[in-house]
Amino acid sequence: MVLRFKLQLVVVADDDQPVSVDELVVLDKECDRAEQLGVTLHEAKALLLAVQRQVLNSQITAFLASRVPCPTCGRPRGVKDHKTIVFRTVFGTLQLASPRLRRCPCQGGGGQASTSPLVELLPNHTAPELLYLESKWSSLISYGLTVRALRDFLPVGTTLNTSTVRRDTLQVARRLDAELGPEPIFPLAGCPDACSSLPAAAPPITVGLDGGYLRSWDNKKTHFVAIVGESVPRDGPTKRFGFVQGHDPKPGRHLAAVLDSQGLRHDQELVFLSDGEESLRQLQCSLRPHSQHLVDWFHLSMRVTGVGQFLKGLAHLDGERATDLQDALQHTRWNLWHGKVKRAYHWLRPIEGRMWHFASSYPKFWALARAVNGFLHYLWRNGGLVPNYARRRRTSQVISTAFVESLVNSLLSKRFVKKQSMQWTPEGAHLLLQTRTRTLNGDLVHNFRRWYPAFSVDSQSSEHTLLAA
Repeated sequence: MVLRFKLQLVVVADDDQPVSVDELVVLDKECDRAEQLGVTLHEAKALLLAVQRQVLNSQITAFLASRVPCPTCGRPRGVKDHKTIVFRTVFGTLQLASPRLRRCPCQGGGGQASTSPLVELLPNHTAPELLYLESKWSSLISYGLTVRALRDFLPVGTTLNTSTVRRDTLQVARRLDAELGPEPIFPLAGCPDACSSLPAAAPPITVGLDGGYLRSWDNKKTHFVAIVGESVPRDGPTKRFGFVQGHDPKPGRHLAAVLDSQGLRHDQELVFLSDGEESLRQLQCSLRPHSQHLVDWFHLSMRVTGVGQFLKGLAHLDGERATDLQDALQHTRWNLWHGKVKRAYHWLRPIEGRMWHFASSYPKFWALARAVNGFLHYLWRNGGLVPNYARRRRTSQVISTAFVESLVNSLLSKRFVKKQSMQWTPEGAHLLLQTRTRTLNGDLVHNFRRWYPAFSVDSQSSEHTLLAA
């Protein structure tokens, strides 16, 4: 048995009277098998494309009719010529007739000789909704997979390719980056004169920073550094940010935008946590020098653990000396945990002298020497940033950037270096970080609504897609 369905589009006037009736598609459907039931994906694509073509043509016709009269005197303007522009939408790529209208005599001899209303309406030739989907999905998955996903479920046409998606995404990213404005001048935290009239200070905001290496496209054997961070307020949503170090001369803009969206007050404390790397520490101090700048316990503990692994290999050579060295390292760890850097340095320093007893008998001695000397230098540089971790833990304060370590994985690894052959230019990586961070923060849709006030998208379903990222 075959059922025939005729789908029509009826355009009605303001009084609900039909103006036109257009037949879109005719579906001949059998009903003997499960795979024949309902509308198939192929049929749905054809139906959506037909509806899009009819609706869009009707809208463009009405729009152009409203632009024919001169906006000054109301006299109809003549048509100089016609051309065709391509308009890419979520439900298909369509060709639209775009007339050029002559200048009205009332406007005198100045100005342009003709105008194209449709070109002014569609400067990018891409619908904002398609631009949003391209930017969002290419921030989460590769450009190629974005093309395949959109082609699978939408009648976007074969003109959608990797180069188009990349170009559109980076165009959105440049707009987002340009809106950050100039490098901010951060207020000093805890200034009694400027903050005396404010209410009680809000809980501090914890900012974690870390870096990741991306493989360079220009020089295949080198890497460049991308800095990512996460701002964690006591109350409110967590926000992420990122940029490529060296490409952006004003990195403070990214953190300033995040803190502004979280409602940072002039008297509110910031707590910076990082691994103590020199460039990160300089960045923190340039952003807000009068905040707390701490070395996180995770990286400090990992250095202690690294030295301890080498010391375990000494047990079979001289058990008593190896035990003494391991005890000294445990005292070092305990003192660091309680913020006693000088006493920790006092326990670590003898290890450097006693380990030379094993210089000729321990195969990994030079690796041990590099680990111990590196640890001593690390403490010398970052000793002033080591807090009392035990006290902070008892008062439920953050002591580790483990949350930033996971951010490096989710923000960089999953999109930028999951395939070891992936290579990037500093500009391309920096721009893609702008759309990816805003997508993961759930802010990308709000930016599109600000750019396009009538922009409509299901925010709830948009947020659910982020769970896959």
